[in-house]
Amino acid sequence: MNNGTHVVLIDNHDSFVYNLVDVFAVGGYRCTVFRNTVSVEQVLQAEPDLICLSPGPGHPREAGNMMDIIEACIGTIPIIGICLGFQALLEHFGASVGPCGPVHGVTDSMELSQAGLQSPIFQGLTTDAGPENNFSGRLVPVARYHSLGCRVEDAPAGIVSLASARAEIGSVIMAAITDDHSAIGLQFHPESVLSPTGPIIVDRCITQLLHRT
Repeated sequence: MNNGTHVVLIDNHDSFVYNLVDVFAVGGYRCTVFRNTVSVEQVLQAEPDLICLSPGPGHPREAGNMMDIIEACIGTIPIIGICLGFQALLEHFGASVGPCGPVHGVTDSMELSQAGLQSPIFQGLTTDAGPENNFSGRLVPVARYHSLGCRVEDAPAGIVSLASARAEIGSVIMAAITDDHSAIGLQFHPESVLSPTGPIIVDRCITQLLHRT
C-alpha cells in the first residue's frame, strides 16, 4: 500500500479511464476522477499528491481545461500524462503535436533510449535481454492507440525522451521525463492488457515522481 497517496485523474472522455482507476486501486493509491472541464481551483482543492492526465480523443489543446491545469501545477504537483495527456505535456513545453499515422489497438515494441536504459522505470522489463545483447535489451512491449505524436528530433527543451517507436513520420517519442523529474509522459497505454508490464510501469512512474530529488 502507498500510505494514502492521492491521485487526481483528469478524465479526457476516454473509455480507458476506469482501467486506469483499477490500476491505481491495485497499486494502493486513492483516486479522485474529474472530467477535463474541472477548474484549476477544484483540482487544487482536492489536494492531490499527483495528477494523472488520461488518454482521450482529439488534440490536447482542445481537451477542456487540461492545458490550464498543467500550467498551474507543473513543477509543484507531480504529473503523469498518458497518451493525450502526454501530448498535452509536450505542447506545454513547446512541441508541436500532429498526425503521425494511426496505430490503434496493437502491441508494439518501443525502443529505450540511453536515458531510458538508465531509468528505474524500465529496469528488467525488456523482452530482448539475453547474451546476444549483453543481457541488457532495449525493447519493451506496449499498447499503442494513437494517431498524434511528436518526433524524437522535435523533443522540446525540458523534455528527455526515454523511448521511441516507428511511425509514418519517423521515430516518435513513446515515453519521456522532464529535466527536473516533475512530470513523466507515456504515449502508450499502460492500463491496457496489450501492455504486459503496464501496471508495473505506472507504479514505478509514481514512485519516481513522488521521490524525485
